[in-house]
Amino acid sequence: MQYVHSKEHTFTYGVSSKLYNVAPGTINPLDDNSMVVTLSVPDEKGLESAVFVSDIFDVNKKLSFNLGLRYSVYLGLGTTIQRFYPENSPLTDATLLSTQAYGNNEIYQTYQGLEYRFSGRYFLNPELSLKASFNKSFQFIHRLSNNTSASPTDAWKLSDRNIKPQEAIQGSLGIFKNFNVNEYELSLEGYYKKYSNVLDYKVGANFLLNERIETEVLQGPGKSYGIEFLIKKNIGKLNGWFGYSYSRSFLQLDSPFNEDRVNNGDFFPTNFDKPHDFNIIANYKLTQRFSLSSNFTYQTGRPITYPTGKYNYQGTEYVLYGNRNQYRIPDYYRLDIGLNIEGNHKIKKLAHSFWNISVYNVLGRNNPFAVFFVTENGNVQAYQSAIFSTPIPTITYNFKF
Repeated sequence: MQYVHSKEHTFTYGVSSKLYNVAPGTINPLDDNSMVVTLSVPDEKGLESAVFVSDIFDVNKKLSFNLGLRYSVYLGLGTTIQRFYPENSPLTDATLLSTQAYGNNEIYQTYQGLEYRFSGRYFLNPELSLKASFNKSFQFIHRLSNNTSASPTDAWKLSDRNIKPQEAIQGSLGIFKNFNVNEYELSLEGYYKKYSNVLDYKVGANFLLNERIETEVLQGPGKSYGIEFLIKKNIGKLNGWFGYSYSRSFLQLDSPFNEDRVNNGDFFPTNFDKPHDFNIIANYKLTQRFSLSSNFTYQTGRPITYPTGKYNYQGTEYVLYGNRNQYRIPDYYRLDIGLNIEGNHKIKKLAHSFWNISVYNVLGRNNPFAVFFVTENGNVQAYQSAIFSTPIPTITYNFKF
């Protein structure tokens, strides 16, 4: 609902609700000779609801604010089996105290809290403005990423009795400038974000279809910060933009128990830590019907954990890995180019059409999608997988009525 109180105040308020259904999956043997045992991890269900109100407050022509409050309530719903562990102890099969079954849609856990949002804008002059924001939020669904396998995968996990929801507080400040009646746009913005209860795997965790996932994960604080620069040309034969961001993302998994500590309890880069990110988009109009377009992107390679040695134990050879996310896969860069051919510009025609002839990854860069390690004949071999490692030409025909 929206309520226009006056020229200065516009209120938006209401309720929202979303139902989560997560299906972790099932594994089955292909035939009677398979060593695989049938396993099906039960589905998860949760309900997130909230009541919210916000106010767009125009103080004057130069200064305006956007203020918002939101109270969120999360209900963990059955059918499920929840496990109970003693306080101040690691969550393992050995410390399990008891289990309790909950029926369909029976509430087994409740989390709630107040979220807030504050942002403001101030015009120093008609073409120059400052913007700032500060907010707090909760997230009741977790994303678990595994980047050590041949095909990195993500898994989703709902908050439950043993896994708390994530919390985040973020602040940002930016300056924005327009030139030549919005022909050019320039912006510079920085941010800092602090997290609580970020979820990640333990060292040596079992990733595949684990019924007791709480025994394989840890939660801890995190932080991220960065600065983003953008310059954009909106009109003219040559238009496009150049963007650069420097951003960092760190996580800490510390505990009094050795098995619940990663990298000695120090902060380490998350799987999504990519400090440098460049993007250049350029479009050039040759004629009314013909135009060229290009895109170049560069990103720092994401963090990865490499093996640093191997050892023998009771006649079996094992790989010894270094600190988590201490290394990086090779950097990513790609250049795409395209030619656009529009149909004639007659107003009265059955359909308007255009052709696009483009080449993806013109440089043929063998960008790594994953780096993984396999022990073969007593030796540890490193392999790299890539997608579209050669130039890919495409021809597209579009038309609209």
